[in-house]
Amino acid sequence: MPKFAASEEEADQDLREYCESIGFDPEWVTPEKWASSVSIAQQKQYGFAEAHKTIDSDKEELRKDAAAKARKAKLAGDPAGLIAALKVHYSLKDSLVREIIDQCAATYIGGERVNLGLGGKPMDRDAYRDLRDEWRAASALAAGGVFSDFVSHAPQDKAALGKGAVGATLARRGVQGNLLVRVNGVRFNMHIDVAD
Repeated sequence: MPKFAASEEEADQDLREYCESIGFDPEWVTPEKWASSVSIAQQKQYGFAEAHKTIDSDKEELRKDAAAKARKAKLAGDPAGLIAALKVHYSLKDSLVREIIDQCAATYIGGERVNLGLGGKPMDRDAYRDLRDEWRAASALAAGGVFSDFVSHAPQDKAALGKGAVGATLARRGVQGNLLVRVNGVRFNMHIDVAD
């Protein structure tokens, strides 16, 4: 008999660990498909092995060219036209918001990792505060469109909170702020290093 989960929590944790092991973000799986995989992992006749196969199938579907073309078309048909609006907006056209939205859009089309990093030197705290204000302004421009749920978090000292490790790498995080946005329901998190 296959190994199976004794609870929904155990199934969810196993599937998240499996996703991490194959370099796949569970954020890409619709809530309905995720619930189905969790259910499969709890069934004695199927268990973890079959649930992992459903995740593999979701990952493969995401990678197909047709799926990328559909995601690109979804962005092109954005009723709010956020990307175009940012290019001409008087206070946002030269903002990092534009770069961040462009990076999230490209990552969405490519079906890539949802945790992103802005890169470059750590940002001054005042500049990050201004960026958070601009992020809120972009949210208003995006209303009713493909981009939604704009959230920004104040800088946190990740190392002091015990969250300094970056996955299974040797890289370490210090003070970091986060800007989050959903692109057609998929949540992206832009990590921004902030000077302490």
